[in-house]
Amino acid sequence: MRGIRSLYNENKTFVLLFFSVLAGILILRLFLSVWGKIPADEYRILNKICVEVRHEDGTVDCFDSHLFNFSSEKDRITIRIPLEKSWKKEHQSINFFFYNSEIKAYYKDELLASYGTNLKRHMIGHIRVAIPVPEEAFGEEIRVEITPKIHFMENNFDEPVLMSERDALFFSIIGLETSYAIFVMTLIATFIAMVAFAVFSLRHHYAREGFWLTTMIFAITFWHLGNSGMMYMLTDCEDLNAVSEYIGMYLLLSAAPLYASHETERPRVRRFLKISGGILFSFFVLTLFLYFLPTGYTYVWHLRIAQGVQIVMLLSTVLSLMFPGRMVKSNSDRILGFGLIFVALLGIMEQVRLILSARVSEKWPRFMQLFVKIHYSKVLILVMIFVFITAFSFKLIMVMQKAMEDEHLRVLAFTDNLSGMGNRQFLQRKIDLLDSQRATGYAVIFMDINDLKYTNDHFGHDCGDKLIKMVSTAIKGAVDNANGFCGRSGGDEFLAVIFPEHLVVNVAKQIREDLESIKEREKVPFPVSLSIGVAGYSELAAEEHLAEKEFISADYVIRKADKRMYKDKCKYREQRDKAAIKA
Repeated sequence: MRGIRSLYNENKTFVLLFFSVLAGILILRLFLSVWGKIPADEYRILNKICVEVRHEDGTVDCFDSHLFNFSSEKDRITIRIPLEKSWKKEHQSINFFFYNSEIKAYYKDELLASYGTNLKRHMIGHIRVAIPVPEEAFGEEIRVEITPKIHFMENNFDEPVLMSERDALFFSIIGLETSYAIFVMTLIATFIAMVAFAVFSLRHHYAREGFWLTTMIFAITFWHLGNSGMMYMLTDCEDLNAVSEYIGMYLLLSAAPLYASHETERPRVRRFLKISGGILFSFFVLTLFLYFLPTGYTYVWHLRIAQGVQIVMLLSTVLSLMFPGRMVKSNSDRILGFGLIFVALLGIMEQVRLILSARVSEKWPRFMQLFVKIHYSKVLILVMIFVFITAFSFKLIMVMQKAMEDEHLRVLAFTDNLSGMGNRQFLQRKIDLLDSQRATGYAVIFMDINDLKYTNDHFGHDCGDKLIKMVSTAIKGAVDNANGFCGRSGGDEFLAVIFPEHLVVNVAKQIREDLESIKEREKVPFPVSLSIGVAGYSELAAEEHLAEKEFISADYVIRKADKRMYKDKCKYREQRDKAAIKA
């Protein structure tokens, strides 16, 4: 309990933001499920159908439900859909999906609809079938004859749906209304994130990890929209609807191991994931080109092999993420470890379901029939989004915190604690930069606090510290109004570099005036004054009669300013001593 409270306190802002977003998504889901749902009285699921599968050898398999299968391109499938007379309405249609086949619908001997007769090679996935129902067909049956173009069932056949032709547009999301809205938002959000991460990936390591994470979520969401038929709600392009699930599946093959390669600490595992992911991504790009070019290629040539490879790669990915090889696990690792157990289980169950759907029929045990009916991918995507985005967000928070701590340490390393100005290391880096850039046209102000030792000895070190702060405030105020930098180079010494050098006289004057104003305002009992020496690069270059390509180092300019500051200090001491004699 104490650990949970500590975790909450460390990430309070993120936790509140995350649960606010989660609550918003749940409210949206509730809203859509209540007001966005297609009313149940506007459609009818036709679950009393008869299916005959006639094989090449003349034998016939009969099925009394939508769970049937075939085993050859030469099989001929006949689906008989009885319609009760009480259902009679105008402009009704029977809607269903079927894979890569020639489909013809008849009322008696009248052809009502034909799909896939001139089937393009692109139509290898879901074909959306809408059969107009004549009014006289109610009380009788519609006959659907199917000639498959592939030798196996790619997915189980869902029950046909009877609804009005006007509302048939929404057939593909019946019962999936809330999921459709969430998945479309996920698809858009991950695509935008992919583009953003791709832009920053050249400069930030974690952007590459974020790119493959969002690509993985995009791929599985794209695959599910195609596999479930919901893609038909997004676009009328039948080619894209039919092939989207295969594009998503092949992209997922490479995105999953490439993302996992950024998470594991095991060198051999990382190398395996990177190499295999790179090869599979090249294969994805190759198949995409082959598909869109007039090569005749279709994804179903090696579909079962691809599904087998996908199971192997998903298992490898999940195991590498669950056991990343880190001695000390972060919150991100713990979330991934627990969440990926469910992701792995759901992913494997979905792939097994797809493979078994080609064989399971009503003759199989009841639990197997229920198994192939459930689309585990829907739950998988939601769990995956929650697990991966939450884990990655925690990782980003950790990275940002470390970056802020590093920046804080860097500032501390180059900042003088008492004055708040840059310290000697800061000044040295800036001066080295001037020389490396062969800078010209600048001037140096070298300053030394007068009577600092006297103030410490007679008024205490607290007053000495106050004197240093007063001087640093005057210097920072004047230099900030010009273009340059300043810092404390020693106990009572300060340095400022001003660009361009013609401003240096005004800046030095401003420092004295500001220090005098602070002195009057603070009304301190100790003396407050500053000795100043100024030297400009152009001035010294002219004195040395430098040729065009010759160069004066910054140290030389600083030494000149130091000598002039010393002269100014001697002058100040003479005046002070004369004043003391007169007193």
